[in-house]
Amino acid sequence: MNKLPGTEAIQSIVVDGNIELYEEQYTFLKKLKYLYLSDCFRLKRIPDLSEAPNLEILDVQFCKELNDFPSYLTRHKSLVKLILYGCSSLETLGSKLEMSSLKELDLDFCTSMRKLPEFGECMKHLLVLSLSKTAIEELPTTVGCLVGLKKLHLNGCERLTCLPDSIQKLKSLTLLNLSGCPNVLQSLHSLSSLTSLDTLKLSGCFLTFQESWSYNFANLVSLMDLDLSENNFVRVPINIHELPKLRRLNLDRCPNLKVLPELPSSIRELNARHSTSLDIKHWNVISKVCCGFAASTNHDSDGILQMWVAQNQIKIFGLTIGEEIPLWFVHQEEGNGVSVTLPHNETMALALCFRLCPTKSRPNFAQDSSVICNGKEFIQKNLIWARETENSQHFILCLTSDYFVDQFCQDYRFELVLPSYVQMKVENSGARWVCKQDIQDLKKIGTGTSKRKATFDLNF
Repeated sequence: MNKLPGTEAIQSIVVDGNIELYEEQYTFLKKLKYLYLSDCFRLKRIPDLSEAPNLEILDVQFCKELNDFPSYLTRHKSLVKLILYGCSSLETLGSKLEMSSLKELDLDFCTSMRKLPEFGECMKHLLVLSLSKTAIEELPTTVGCLVGLKKLHLNGCERLTCLPDSIQKLKSLTLLNLSGCPNVLQSLHSLSSLTSLDTLKLSGCFLTFQESWSYNFANLVSLMDLDLSENNFVRVPINIHELPKLRRLNLDRCPNLKVLPELPSSIRELNARHSTSLDIKHWNVISKVCCGFAASTNHDSDGILQMWVAQNQIKIFGLTIGEEIPLWFVHQEEGNGVSVTLPHNETMALALCFRLCPTKSRPNFAQDSSVICNGKEFIQKNLIWARETENSQHFILCLTSDYFVDQFCQDYRFELVLPSYVQMKVENSGARWVCKQDIQDLKKIGTGTSKRKATFDLNF
């Protein structure tokens, strides 16, 4: 290539597949900015790029035979993005990285990499560090030098034993994925200072349950999305209600979970559809969060609260207990719809509950879940997708009164329509208007002065 006229002016090269590469081909590419060598499965060494000072992107993903990373690249001053995804033979990047312009480093599925290099103080511009499915056992203490880091992916790092205290220096971190890292539980206290964190994923971390587990994340004032799915705890070991901005909580596939945690009024999505041990006696949490949602003065533009909750079904003397819709939903009907009349008192929200059961038939319904109001599509685009389960589940939907301002009618009928690919059917439906009196009663319960606590119990 270096013998061709105009070679020095080349800025971008894309090579994909089974092609032999020779180092001297890249020696004179002084203006090269972008080099893509993905899926070159014969590539064992990165071509000589020492004469490419302007290189900004180097992508060698899925070069599974690559086993050497040149030392001069660890000090490259112009490199912005380094993608080594799926380089399963690569064991090391050297002793220290000093790439002052680097913004993204992707080492996902570098399954032979057991130790990371140290990070130089000049790497304050790194925004994304992806280490999923690597074999690393620890993070270097110099991870604290990555003061600009926003996203840290560690999911599937099963050998990772702890998090360094220096992680507390990552004040700009907004996303931390620790899913599938069961050995880091003792280090979770170090996350309390990450005040910019808005997404925390801890799926598959709590493989056993210990009563002593208790984590105070009250300082995570920016946290909006918490993933605790696929865990084996009996109760959630985190004070969820102390997270003032939490919008999404994932408790899906927690087979031993018996109690729903107390939820903040900021919550908008709860997924516990496959957590089949939930105790029906503790469903009063649902009524409280519906009332808390209605009372919240910080409604977003959508004004929707959604909860998918599995129903534990217990058979006693041949009777199945736990199939009904809770009595707190005072308007109930069989089938996929329920009719209600707008009351004259001060209504703040409407709570709907649909009980779904598995079926072998595939009714010809819509392609996406939707709620129909008086025969017209009411809500669709913002709904959590319906999915098949082997157990019954409840879909709870709470809407602010703003949804009814322009309806100009008193009588409503709401129906849940499911996608055609979901082998579930709606057995029965329920509804309740949430009024100011409900909110006042809830506040009294909180202070222990109310004698009407049964009002908010979801009795069966």
